[in-house]
Amino acid sequence: MKRLPVSLAARTVLLVIAAVAVAEIATFTLISHHGQARHINQTTQLIAGQVRVLRTVLPGLDDEARKRLEEADVGEQWLQLRVDDESVPDHQPEFGFARALAADLGHVLREPVVLRHAGTRQRGGLWIGFMVGGERWWLVLPPPRFKPQDLPPELWPWLAASLAVLVVIAGLFVRGIVGPLARLGDAVAATGDGSARTVTPEGPKEVQRLARRHNTMVTQLAAADAERREMLAGLTHDLRAPLARLRVRLALLEDNTERAGLARDTDDMERIVGQCLAFLRSEESSVQAGTPLLIADAVSGEVARHRELGQPLTMTVSEAAAACEVIIDHGSLQRLLDNLIDNALRYGAPPVEISLSVERAATLTLRVRDHGPGIPAEQRTRALEAFSQIEPARATRGSCGLGLAIVRRIVAGCCGELTLTEAPGGGLEVVLDFPVLAG
Repeated sequence: MKRLPVSLAARTVLLVIAAVAVAEIATFTLISHHGQARHINQTTQLIAGQVRVLRTVLPGLDDEARKRLEEADVGEQWLQLRVDDESVPDHQPEFGFARALAADLGHVLREPVVLRHAGTRQRGGLWIGFMVGGERWWLVLPPPRFKPQDLPPELWPWLAASLAVLVVIAGLFVRGIVGPLARLGDAVAATGDGSARTVTPEGPKEVQRLARRHNTMVTQLAAADAERREMLAGLTHDLRAPLARLRVRLALLEDNTERAGLARDTDDMERIVGQCLAFLRSEESSVQAGTPLLIADAVSGEVARHRELGQPLTMTVSEAAAACEVIIDHGSLQRLLDNLIDNALRYGAPPVEISLSVERAATLTLRVRDHGPGIPAEQRTRALEAFSQIEPARATRGSCGLGLAIVRRIVAGCCGELTLTEAPGGGLEVVLDFPVLAG
């Protein structure tokens, strides 16, 4: 089974070819078997008729007529009459044609038939003995008469052409099945990657039914996703008003210790609300086309803004990366860096190192590295999932597990790639690869 083609189209065409080949082989086998049986029957009737005629004619011939009959040369394709003498071979034939002929002649003539042959390795006729007036005579059947006539040579090109036409028809037929299936598979893969799309129902009835069910599923997923976004957006928006009132009341408290604790809780709640809104905005921006952005200048501006807030950041830009443009919205880049820097300072350790370089052709690489404990290799895939908490303690520190999920969604919307690796010397390094606009 490992040697079979991988694709459904190739396997189906191979199945059609195999079915046609088996049918052709079976047909020719039946034709050959029928031809052999017919040939043996015709040869039997011919020899039996000759024996009956000779039994009538030979007793009335004189010596001179018999001699002329014996010496007559009638060609390689016809029966020849021979007298019983030392030229008769003594080998009894064992091949299938001789056995079948002996059985049929014995049945037709109603007497045993004696057959002789020069041997399996010698080219010679088949000697058929019969008695006439107490004297044995022999009819010699030449070798060309042993087998039925082969199929005409001009028949083979027609058979080859018929097989080629069948293969072409099978290919077109399979294409009508596999093509819609391939397009449906691409639509399913796109849906799994988050860019759901419908597909036009086409092809056989079963494939059309599957396509319609896929389209129904896509519609239902879109409706559920829209409802989820609306609910989450409404919830986070409604939370902002109570938070604002809570801050006003905190300002009126006289107990500084109690006010500080409640202020931290309020900051955590506000951060969670901000993450939820950023997650929703990243989903919207992923389906919108960005604008070309000189990314080195944009990243430098965001780093300067964070430095003004007292955050320990370092930045390096290679000469090749300084002039690179990337299709990304400035607001999306800001949310991306805010989440990466916030995660690095909150769960890693300063300083946070940011670098821009061109390590592959037409690809700009943005690296954000901290000096904390990092994330174990087996947990990195899970860390990119929405609402995922690698450490349960993070849930009590104003995090809802959306930081890296927001970053991944923004990068995917720019046709980029995100990788989490362990930095040299320890710490987590987030590697973002963006396609660069051709200059």
